Amino acid sequence: MSDFKEIVALLEKILEVLENIERKLESNRKIKGMDPFTLLELPDKLRETAIALIKLESATASDVARITGRGRAIESHYLNTLVRMGYAKKRRDGRRVIYEI
Repeated sequence: MSDFKEIVALLEKILEVLENIERKLESNRKIKGMDPFTLLELPDKLRETAIALIKLESATASDVARITGRGRAIESHYLNTLVRMGYAKKRRDGRRVIYEI
């Protein structure tokens, strides 16, 4: 019975964290289409890239790479993957490519 109570308590903590994430995302209307469950469904590397882009609002692959600590080329790949999945948009500014959620 003790194990059951521990599991219930852990699930309640997880639910509380997810609800907190959802409140933060809903309070920030610029994050369209990125509910907390979608964010959690992403593979770890894409999730880290998406969170960095959410924090920056608008950024190049180099900007995201500075936050994640990975190389610009890999971040460019992950950002383009998010674009193909429909979670991010990109636009050109001269030679630079700017990504946005």
